[in-house]
Amino acid sequence: MRRLIAGLAAIGALASPAAAPALAAAPVSQARLWSALGGQVTCGVAIIGPRIPAPLLCSARAVPPPAQGGSGDPGFVLLSTAGRARPVRLSQDSFAARHAATLAAGASWSGVIAGVRCAVGARQVRCANRSGHGFTLTRTHYRSF
Repeated sequence: MRRLIAGLAAIGALASPAAAPALAAAPVSQARLWSALGGQVTCGVAIIGPRIPAPLLCSARAVPPPAQGGSGDPGFVLLSTAGRARPVRLSQDSFAARHAATLAAGASWSGVIAGVRCAVGARQVRCANRSGHGFTLTRTHYRSF
């Protein structure tokens, strides 16, 4: 009987409005295209080619151009399931989807790209792969790791 009363008390405590934030887990998005930080960062599944695993592609003004030259616009970074993030230049829309979901601070993304996850904070987006490599983007800065 004591266990039943203790269990009911615990359920009552969890149902209280004060406990609501503790119960709310960060939402996990599986959107193929999403934006964060007020639209300053856009990420999604990249169109690469048949039989090639699609990497995560993010665009933001903070992403520097790649070290090697080339044509296309800077401001893009690719992250595959393994290896380091690579800034790239693109000359066309290379996202697999057209309409972006908006991810708010506290959300996370774990989409169709196995082994790549992103977390959205109030001031940054951080994405990493299974190898522990990735990047952090803010409205004005990019840092790879």
